Amino acid sequence: MNELLETMSADMRIDRFESETMESFIYRLCYSALGQWCLSIGRNKSTGNRGTSKQNQTFVLSELLKRYIELFPFVTDQFIDPSQPSSVPVAIRRAYEETGYFITNESNYNVLAEYGRSIKFGNQSLVFGLPQTISAINGLGVFSELTEYEVTITDFLIRDSLDSKQYFEDQFDPIEFYERDIDLQELEIFNPLSNNVPSQSWGKQMTTECSVARRFETGPYYKIMKTPAGVIFADVPIEVQNDSFTSFEYRRLYFAMKSYYGNPLGGKITKLDENYSRIQLRGHLPNREYYFMLLLSWPERSVFDKVNFIIKNSLLESTIMVLENIGLKINGGHT
Repeated sequence: MNELLETMSADMRIDRFESETMESFIYRLCYSALGQWCLSIGRNKSTGNRGTSKQNQTFVLSELLKRYIELFPFVTDQFIDPSQPSSVPVAIRRAYEETGYFITNESNYNVLAEYGRSIKFGNQSLVFGLPQTISAINGLGVFSELTEYEVTITDFLIRDSLDSKQYFEDQFDPIEFYERDIDLQELEIFNPLSNNVPSQSWGKQMTTECSVARRFETGPYYKIMKTPAGVIFADVPIEVQNDSFTSFEYRRLYFAMKSYYGNPLGGKITKLDENYSRIQLRGHLPNREYYFMLLLSWPERSVFDKVNFIIKNSLLESTIMVLENIGLKINGGHT
């Protein structure tokens, strides 16, 4: 391993796991290093304005990524989407913006939010900032010693306190449903009992007492419920889905339905060695949980991988709790 890689590994406290290829290890180092550069740029105080412009952040990360690819050409496919060459620098910047690492000021500059906010994981904390002493970098997340301003994972996720069963019951409260002159034969209905991924679990039959129906993939969508008098409906608002922290929230409802009817979406944890494990999911997460994963782990196959993650074993307990709270069934990894 050359001097640059040794320095990156030592500075970020990132080690190879057992049987990890050098290509995989270098990809993880470069991914986390891009994140650290993104945060460092936001700390800038030399231009009269605190922080930096979003355009400058994207430019610097793009140039740095080009340099990494020149040095390590084999990581190209893990970082470059030919249709969107700048997508990775933007995605990393947006991950930090959406998770509270940056505050955008009146000049539209990103300023590093250094308020000492952190989430406790055992004897270390995920810190939302760049502390003087770093104990480890995990994915895009910065870990250090405990801070005084501690928040819970629920606070970070900006979630209610409902587990998946309670959420299902809240979403299918009969008082919010009403009769509609809608022919079910004209709709596609989500099947919670399907073993396919949620996006491929739509059909013409209503297999459970409660579900979601749609006229087209683009909408309109309805929650539907069987009653002795027939099927009743509740409108589901159509929201634009993007890279915001609260996007793709509808996935929580699908996970809750599958869990309620005894067919939860699966996830598997495979231990790689004493320090690392692999998490494999059978579907994409709501953005809240996805961004949480990016601050604790590395997308395994490429930056664009949203279902396979490499994670430290010390972070598994909290991660499993978060995933199972929205209705996933995680096999392995429990202590």
